[in-house]
Amino acid sequence: MRISTPIQIRFSDVDMARHVHNATYLHYFELGRMDLLRRFMEKDHDWLHQGLILARNEVDYLKPIHLDEPVEVQTWCGKVGGKSFDLLYEVRGTGNGKVHARGRSVMVCFDYSRQESIPVPEAWRGALAQFME
Repeated sequence: MRISTPIQIRFSDVDMARHVHNATYLHYFELGRMDLLRRFMEKDHDWLHQGLILARNEVDYLKPIHLDEPVEVQTWCGKVGGKSFDLLYEVRGTGNGKVHARGRSVMVCFDYSRQESIPVPEAWRGALAQFME
């Protein structure tokens, strides 16, 4: 199941070429990622005990986005491994469904107090399963 997060394009997102700057797409992915995580993480979650490290980001730019275009980011889980999981993204036009960009993030589960990666917690594994296609 994908979740959809509306994106408000700010004037500062647009570069001199009059379209959304390439680095801004990572911010859009982050909005989608946090929207997905909030759906199953406790509000008072101790991120230092069971946290995440963003290990990899990929972006495929397909069509430019302009200031006046309404867009959303769709986010879902691609796969869950032993200590990491992939989140996938599409930035789409809300009126026309046009795909502007696709992306992927690799998230590594991490214990910040011990400074080491940890297995994906079973509760997270189960929750992420509902967001897989």
